[in-house]
Amino acid sequence: MITLECRSSTFLIAFWVVLLAWQRTSVHSYAPRSASNLSLSRQKRHFLLPQSSLFPRNKSIPLSARRSSSSQEQSADDTQKDDKSSPASNERIVEFKLHSSIGSISAEVWDSCLSNTSSPFLSHAWLRCLEESKCASPSTGWVPSHVSILMDSQTVGFVPLYIKGHSLGEFIFDQQFAEAAYQNGIDYYPKLLVGVPFTPATGHRILWHPQLVLQSFSREEIKTLNQSVARFLKQLASSNRVSSVHINFLTESEAEDLGGPLPLPVEDSEDVKGVALKIRSIFQRLDIKDTYLRRTSLQYHWQNVNPNNGGKPFESFDDYLSCFKSKKRINIRRERKKVLEEEGVVIDVITGKDILQYPGLVERIFKIYLSTIDKMMWGRQYLTMEFFQLLARSDFIDYLVFVCARQNVSEREDKLEASDVFAGTFNIVKDGVFYGRYWGCLPDREVKNLHFECCYWSAIDYCIRNGLRRMEPGAGGGDYKWARGFDPALIHSVHYICHPGLRRAVGQFLIDETENNVELTKFLLERSAVGNRQVSTEKC
Repeated sequence: MITLECRSSTFLIAFWVVLLAWQRTSVHSYAPRSASNLSLSRQKRHFLLPQSSLFPRNKSIPLSARRSSSSQEQSADDTQKDDKSSPASNERIVEFKLHSSIGSISAEVWDSCLSNTSSPFLSHAWLRCLEESKCASPSTGWVPSHVSILMDSQTVGFVPLYIKGHSLGEFIFDQQFAEAAYQNGIDYYPKLLVGVPFTPATGHRILWHPQLVLQSFSREEIKTLNQSVARFLKQLASSNRVSSVHINFLTESEAEDLGGPLPLPVEDSEDVKGVALKIRSIFQRLDIKDTYLRRTSLQYHWQNVNPNNGGKPFESFDDYLSCFKSKKRINIRRERKKVLEEEGVVIDVITGKDILQYPGLVERIFKIYLSTIDKMMWGRQYLTMEFFQLLARSDFIDYLVFVCARQNVSEREDKLEASDVFAGTFNIVKDGVFYGRYWGCLPDREVKNLHFECCYWSAIDYCIRNGLRRMEPGAGGGDYKWARGFDPALIHSVHYICHPGLRRAVGQFLIDETENNVELTKFLLERSAVGNRQVSTEKC
């Protein structure tokens, strides 16, 4: 049996909860009314897990670091005596600690809990740049409270956790939940969020050390560990009068561990419909019993899979176009010709440290990023110039990809200068995945369809030439993306809401929403612009 023990820095979270409540009261209609009374108990809390086989003492795990001197000096005879005399000697203690910033955690230790296939946005460098540039900070409503998970005093995992006083920059939209809470006199803010600020990209949200955990324990044991972390977050919320816990853009396996299987869509068959309604009824009852609620959303991703060639990668952009119907191919070629030939636009793709060869390019891309925000009435600036510059000075620059649009100047056609770039995109590439992040075009140089060229066609051409597996262009724009060969993918999140009544209402809504999204995904995949696709929800 394992004892999970919380020994967090108790004053930290209580202080920021009070501060956030004060900030939000003056600027947000859904702010908590009694947050000044919030406190975090200093009492240690234990969770007893039912699986006694988890973390047995004779398991071969190199958990040797940072023990107390007294334990190091204990003799073998004393150890054997303890084992015989106390049942607790067969237990391992898993400890949770809170950190007020990513900077208080060693980059080496944090990144050791990532793998080569982990999302780049979970890297210490990305999170550090967000915090140091004050993009994700208490002043913007993001209070870092990251969780480290220790076993025998050795770090075996992390959770990127924030206290939120609003719902901006999350891309799993829960404003309607906040509105329902407000109308019923329920405080919705502050809340706890596990995720990456301003980043709608799937990735693991409970970061386990590959060797110490993922390669040492069975899938069932890891599921139990994930659930123990979820229970800790629930208790953290409940004991601090925080309204809820939201874990956004987690992987499908994590979502199933924490929120159970997806509810089945109701089919036409009466027998199937009856079974589905029973399952739905079970989920509704579970919603009352203090569980996480599972939610799905939709994004549109491009896959480097040629349905006309046995699922092999595309060999060229023309090979990709061959999957479209004739009329669509003609329209795409005409669209690209208008931009690249008639308008004389040159597209340059600058990657990694090559970006530093062009003075002022990082600042130019930031200016282009701002241009979209200025044009849109709903635009909101989340990132700063300092964030862009910090990324370019860090090791994270190896993942950066700028797609730059400039006017063709005949006497220096092959020479890029930052001042010539008037449009483009800011992207990240890692482990065969192209993440499209930000697009913009300066207001004094508008070119029709340039958005599609930079965000889709040139990006897809780059993916094909470099053998990338997938492109994730971010949230929104579903109609435009689907028509251009981007197929729907289910995105997962889980939510724990402390108030039983609100949890029940939200749970019933999420069951209907999930059924609709699953059915819509299946419908669109069967009618994919580039041939039939199989429903796949695991995008990490």
